[in-house]
Amino acid sequence: MPADIVTTEQLRYQLAFSHAMERTTRHWQETFAWYPKMQCCHYQRIDQIYLTSRQRYGDGHFLKYANRRRLAKKFVVTAQEVAEGLEDLKMLEQDGITGLKVAVTENGEYGRMKPSKLYMC
Repeated sequence: MPADIVTTEQLRYQLAFSHAMERTTRHWQETFAWYPKMQCCHYQRIDQIYLTSRQRYGDGHFLKYANRRRLAKKFVVTAQEVAEGLEDLKMLEQDGITGLKVAVTENGEYGRMKPSKLYMC
C-alpha cells in the first residue's frame, strides 16, 4: 500500500485520540486549573505569614519551629562556604575564565565526565 493513502481506521484513530486529548484538557481545566494560581499567591505571602506568626507566637516558638523544619546540618550552607564560593568566582573572573562554553561534539558525548565538571565552567 502506498504511503500517501490514509485508511478509515487511521482516521478513526486520529479522531478518537483528538477527542481523548480534548476530554483530558477539559477535565484538567475544570478540576486543577486553580492550583498554580493559588500556589503562586501563597508563595508570594510567605514573608507575611512568617511575620504574623512571629508576632503572634513570639520569637522563641518561631525559632523552635524554624529549626525543627530546617534541613539536616549537612545540607545547610554556612556563611564561610558562601564566602569561599565568591572567592572562587572572583579568581575565575580575574583569570578570564567565566563565560566559557563547552565545545559541541558530533555525538554529544565527552567521555566519562563532562568538561564542565572538570574545569568548573
